[in-house]
Amino acid sequence: MNKLMMAAAGIVILALVASGCALTSSGFAETGRVSAKQLEGMLGRFDVIVVDVRSNSDWNKSELKIKGAVREDPAGISNRMDKYPKGKTLIFYCA
Repeated sequence: MNKLMMAAAGIVILALVASGCALTSSGFAETGRVSAKQLEGMLGRFDVIVVDVRSNSDWNKSELKIKGAVREDPAGISNRMDKYPKGKTLIFYCA
């Protein structure tokens, strides 16, 4: 894993733990901690969708973005959950 990806993974983990932005496809539920190693192993899997829900300004300013992550505006995200297939693991991050 390159340095940029490690930094992004660290940010994701901190965001999930600190702000409770972890969600599941079955509803809004905190899922617990995800280590950098666990996240690294999940990236690229067909059953995992990583969703970046940072504010537009934070997203635009950041050079750290997880490759393959889907970008969603955090406003009203609960109204768009049906577009993601059931049975997938959704990882939302906001840092």
